Amino acid sequence: MKTTKGLNVLGLQKSFDTKVYFYQGWSGRVRVVEGNPFYDDYAKWSESGQARDHEYGDINLKDGK
Repeated sequence: MKTTKGLNVLGLQKSFDTKVYFYQGWSGRVRVVEGNPFYDDYAKWSESGQARDHEYGDINLKDGK
């Protein structure tokens, strides 16, 4: 899956919020430097795929690509 800015998202899964003890939104690793896993960064998105506190772009959950 890719973000709207063309970055790869790996390991996308439901994000668990320990404050409310409930699954909310999505989380995954973003490959910031193409082909180099040492520069992966963790990011979160809302239930609808909107970016939360990062500039890596939104995700399209309907596509799955």
